Amino acid sequence: MSGGALKLRDVRKLADSRAAFEFEIPVAELPDIPPELGAGNGQVQAQLRFGREQGFAVADVALRAQLQVICQRCMAPMPLTVESHSPVLVVETEREAEEAPAGWETFLAPEGRLSLAALVAEEVLLAIPIVPLHDAGPGCVATAPDAAAELPAGPEAAAVDQDATVRPFADLKALLERRGKDDG
Repeated sequence: MSGGALKLRDVRKLADSRAAFEFEIPVAELPDIPPELGAGNGQVQAQLRFGREQGFAVADVALRAQLQVICQRCMAPMPLTVESHSPVLVVETEREAEEAPAGWETFLAPEGRLSLAALVAEEVLLAIPIVPLHDAGPGCVATAPDAAAELPAGPEAAAVDQDATVRPFADLKALLERRGKDDG
């Protein structure tokens, strides 16, 4: 159904008919997804159920996606599975989004039309951790045994004050004054 997921659909009809969709789509086919997330032939399984809540069209979006991200500890590619389940208010204008009840996530569907794939793509992006990391262990280059050997252990590690405030510019004034004297 990946082709049908890209088709624009009338939000009011979806909500009023309580439409439900279940499909699988390659991550690379989702609109506005960075290409690196689709590397590795990742797939998204999505379930969408539409209805109404407090006068708004609502989409209940459940998904499971296999992505390719960059570990922010070792900067190596890593596979990531994300799962998400979110109720989303579907609004036609930014004004409607501002009037939405507090605590609701909104999705803008201009002119009352949306692509199921675009809604899923937004939920995928929201499900990705801000800082993706390998689990500590052999999968992460930075936590591999060789990398751990470079870190201080034992008494040296205990000597590091975890609560110490780092002030990288603390000596800047003295350095600038000294430099001014050397130039003059």
